[in-house]
Amino acid sequence: MADELEIADAHQHIGDLGDALGAWSGERMDPAAELRMRLEAMDAQGIAWAVIQPSHAYLKADGIRDTRRVNDAMAGYRRRAPERFPVVLGTVEPSHGERSLEEIDRIAQELGLDGLSWHHRLQGGFIDSPWMRPYLERMAQLGLVPVIHTNAESKLEAPWRLQRLALEFPELTFIALDAFYSYEQSTEVLFMAERTPNVVWDLGGPYTPGLFGLVEAAIRDLGAERFCFSSTLSYAATASEKRPPLLEAIEASSLDREQRAQLLSGTLRRVFRR
Repeated sequence: MADELEIADAHQHIGDLGDALGAWSGERMDPAAELRMRLEAMDAQGIAWAVIQPSHAYLKADGIRDTRRVNDAMAGYRRRAPERFPVVLGTVEPSHGERSLEEIDRIAQELGLDGLSWHHRLQGGFIDSPWMRPYLERMAQLGLVPVIHTNAESKLEAPWRLQRLALEFPELTFIALDAFYSYEQSTEVLFMAERTPNVVWDLGGPYTPGLFGLVEAAIRDLGAERFCFSSTLSYAATASEKRPPLLEAIEASSLDREQRAQLLSGTLRRVFRR
């Protein structure tokens, strides 16, 4: 059973849901309370550790200085619970152009983060916007992992745009989040997965039995190392102590123990060299 295996969550953000939606009320969840709620939910769901990333709709009134503050906060989050958040991501803004290259260097060399994440529909550009190319070139040089949201409701985050970058940068392994939030996009993504081996697809999202049947077949055909698990615990304020339906589906599936181990943590350990 999956409860005998290590479970890692590929998709968590610091902050609360208001940060994601741009609901800037001036009030913020107390950081200690946020961390406590997150850890309690992780413990209840049996999640050993998580990949943690920023909330991308942060205010940018001071430009790149705001981005630097976000990345400093990410480094601080790991220091508070390093065993639970061994993989920490920063971000940069395509709208900051060449200045973001300096920040990518700082993320790797000063802050010691593991990669960068983007939620392009919240950051004002397409996944394959022109500035993503020099950013990815620099990340390849520095050994950083790109993590990119592919939300089904956004043309800015269309999966084919990520596929384009993956084909241009075969030396990088990308992690794609939110890809399975609609049936139609899910079938599109599985078609892409056959042709883009350097993209790892996170299986988190609204669970439906029929969809998991398609995914299970793809896991058998392509390999479990091409997919990873995430819970419903993106933001601490929306944390649930219930076991995620996706986790229960993996437990109940006919996948063998090695395949389940890959999905639940092995893929993330490989990509982030943990």
